[in-house]
Amino acid sequence: MLQTLFYIPPQFFGVPVFGFGWLLGILAAGTAVMLLVPQLRRRTSAASTLFTAGIIAALLFFVFPNLIEPPYGIPIRGYGACLLLAIFAALTLVIHLAKQRNIAAESAYSLCLWAVVCGIAGARLFYVTEYWQELIYFDADGHLLIPETLWSVLNIAGGGLVVFGSIIGGIIGCTIFIRRNALPFFAVFDALAPALMLGIAVGRIGCFLNGCCFGGVCEEPWAVTFPAGSPAHIHQIEHGKVFYDGLKFQETDGTLSIAEVLAGSPAADAGMQPGMLIRSITAATKETGEITPVSFAPASAAALTLLLQHLHQLSPNDKVRFDIYTNAQRTAAQPYYVPMSAPQILPVHPTQLYSSAAAFAVCGILLALNRLPFYRCRSGLVFASFLIIYAVVRFGIEIIRTDEDSFLGTGLTVSQNISILFAAAGIVLFVYLITKSRTSV
Repeated sequence: MLQTLFYIPPQFFGVPVFGFGWLLGILAAGTAVMLLVPQLRRRTSAASTLFTAGIIAALLFFVFPNLIEPPYGIPIRGYGACLLLAIFAALTLVIHLAKQRNIAAESAYSLCLWAVVCGIAGARLFYVTEYWQELIYFDADGHLLIPETLWSVLNIAGGGLVVFGSIIGGIIGCTIFIRRNALPFFAVFDALAPALMLGIAVGRIGCFLNGCCFGGVCEEPWAVTFPAGSPAHIHQIEHGKVFYDGLKFQETDGTLSIAEVLAGSPAADAGMQPGMLIRSITAATKETGEITPVSFAPASAAALTLLLQHLHQLSPNDKVRFDIYTNAQRTAAQPYYVPMSAPQILPVHPTQLYSSAAAFAVCGILLALNRLPFYRCRSGLVFASFLIIYAVVRFGIEIIRTDEDSFLGTGLTVSQNISILFAAAGIVLFVYLITKSRTSV
């Protein structure tokens, strides 16, 4: 797990990099060159150049300085870097495959733009819809923290894209573009399918660096133990697999409660007992007991996720403050201060790497199928095969993953349910295309 690859420093030779600094100066110089050099000026209008430069300048001056994490600078996340690399790899392959199908390079570039934008939008929308409870921030009194919530919804670089959402969004975007430009429908999707799998293969490495999309507890030699505060660790705490500060949690009547107290732990010494209902959990210094600004009211296990992402950063000299309801009406609460203890973390299956290896393999299979005469003379079969093969692979990997719960009482995750629909659609399309080709003959 390597969520942050490196930081872009906030200053260089004592001059700010962002805001009124180096990058803004380079942008101004570049814009002046674009407007003054005749050869460059002919490529675009002055208004377009100034408009583009103005947007970039606004980002450099108003947005980027707010992304700085003192004292390091702007973080470059592993997930975001792999996402960009995945897009580049997929675009390179799809353009190559499009040329083999006599699709103009200009059309291929524009198609890729539609696929990327709609794919990312669909992936994020799917994630926000599925995990909206984990993206909402509250203060200790239960009031919604709007800026923090909006940032958590929009922070794609920090993780949170669902592959099926990207596939659906990409298909919709590409379908619109194909219809508007009268391109061969199935030939285009035959080129997109292997490229999409290549993108997924690279993107899953980003999931591993980010720590998301993890598997269940594993005792095999290749199992991975993610650090404290990682998604896998938080998931284990939420589901009562490990103790957090001597406590295991459960959800009772929509409120977080204590399920078990570790004997001999500081929590037990503080007088905490199973069945206690928790009003809020906050960080507090050992010396004064003063509550820090990081404070949430976890009314549910989902809200606990937001809290634990911050509390795991406490030092051993800090305490955690648990406010416990003292009456049935939940109008009064008593604080308990518990010293931080060493975290318990269980090793898990690195399903991100399983998914990456499987996606590379599926990409190779689709490229091989594309060379077979049976497939080459029937446009759409590669895409139909992609729907079937990826659905089967994803269904199997979901059995190992534990980060998703059962969907609508089906006993299957959301992704497994969608996998069944994808496989069914792929089979129907495959049969239709074969039947159509026989009828044509």
